[in-house]
Amino acid sequence: MEETPVSPAVQAIQALKDSYEAFVQKLERSKTSSVGEVVGFLFRSQGNPKVNYAVSEFDPIVTERVAALADCLAGCPMEEANTVTLQALEHMLFYPIPKDSSIAFSLAAFEGKALPLVSFLTPDVRQELARRYARRTQPKQMLPNQKKLWTALSHR
Repeated sequence: MEETPVSPAVQAIQALKDSYEAFVQKLERSKTSSVGEVVGFLFRSQGNPKVNYAVSEFDPIVTERVAALADCLAGCPMEEANTVTLQALEHMLFYPIPKDSSIAFSLAAFEGKALPLVSFLTPDVRQELARRYARRTQPKQMLPNQKKLWTALSHR
């Protein structure tokens, strides 16, 4: 029986999802494990160094994964690119919000990395995503990277 070949765009989305999953797992493991650690982190201006390390490690990975996906989408027909981009943005922007505030903040900090994908969406889909995104996080409460993404989604 022959296997159906998996498109490069689908592979790129899977790599992106896998990266996010690994990042969240690393953030979950970075939680403080003792009272001594909690007290130590209170006196550090940088907070939990484990979280900082996970974030700095993830930044180039997500940047590379989004660029790889954008490269794949550049060769796709508009309808396919729109569909694949929508799948990626669903994962990057509309994930279940974690109860742990440091994980939620870390994920929100990376939402702006989706900006290179916006151009692959049709205007109607961009507008709908902008509305959903603004319902999820009110524009006046958005981080600068989120506001930039929301603005790009909002423009026709």
